[in-house]
Amino acid sequence: MRKSPNIIITGTPGVGKTTHCESLAERTGLRHLSVNQVVKDKECHEGWSEEYHSLIVDEDKLLDAIEDDVQAGGCIIDWHACDLFPKSWIDLVVVLRVDSSTLYDRLTSRHVAISPTTILSLPLLVQVLDRMGKTSVG
Repeated sequence: MRKSPNIIITGTPGVGKTTHCESLAERTGLRHLSVNQVVKDKECHEGWSEEYHSLIVDEDKLLDAIEDDVQAGGCIIDWHACDLFPKSWIDLVVVLRVDSSTLYDRLTSRHVAISPTTILSLPLLVQVLDRMGKTSVG
């Protein structure tokens, strides 16, 4: 049994997941577990996707790589989705949101190629993430 909870902070790219995770970890003593960093450091991927401009995550390798940390508890998991993780691993899902104009500014400042049409479709993605969060912890 875990002594400390595991929390997932999720949302669209650019919404502030990493910033919130780092701040919360600093204030609570919980560990910030950046899934993106684990994927890179432990090579939990199958290569690069030109279409999505990101690594293709090997979910089985990823789960194996973080299992001991998550089972111990006290993790603030920084990831864009929550349905990958077994329900028994997670105690709380937080879905972050930000208005479209702020999101557009953040993504373009990162030099992410994004169109206004893509930004308009992000509220739908947030609704999907909300639903996933609600079903991920039961």
